Amino acid sequence: MAKKRVTKPVEERRQEIIGTARVMFTENGFDATQMADISNKMKVAAGTVYHYFKSKTELLYAVIDEITSENTQEKQRLLNETEGSAIDRLKFIFTAFENGELHRDLSSGFLSDPAIIQYYLTKMASSYLLLFSSLIEQGNADGSWSCEYPTETAMFILQGMAGVMAKEQEHKDSPQESSKRIKVYTKFALRVLDVVK
Repeated sequence: MAKKRVTKPVEERRQEIIGTARVMFTENGFDATQMADISNKMKVAAGTVYHYFKSKTELLYAVIDEITSENTQEKQRLLNETEGSAIDRLKFIFTAFENGELHRDLSSGFLSDPAIIQYYLTKMASSYLLLFSSLIEQGNADGSWSCEYPTETAMFILQGMAGVMAKEQEHKDSPQESSKRIKVYTKFALRVLDVVK
């Protein structure tokens, strides 16, 4: 007797594909994973994955979107739990950055292509924009700094952070070199914010 076909809601199936691809890209690498491997793992017809994603690269971008969304939500939660002034909370973010917590996914096997890394960094900067601009506005209110253009300044800082991470990947920095680079950038970012205390 033929097995009954399992039909799932569109979004549920899409998320299942993304989740399966994320695991397989991480474990086996992007290049070594084929779309057929993903459909086999899910036990679905080969065309099912292509119905939702026209290419493996498009699927990878969806995986990256999910990663950056999760990271942003987690950092927002941690930031909400951090007491103190805006400058204290900003330093918390930069400390996490220095420890590699904001970009640990760059070490994943599927983030090796320069174009893919650039997409990841651009997506990360975009996803953190609201978090940083809100923090800058809080700093204006509590006297941590005086910043006339919160959103534009947040964009500038985030693009700088993305640049630091890109350099790390390009030069394969040691942990010590990476830490030094981030500390220098942190001082620069605080100057951009016109810190008054």
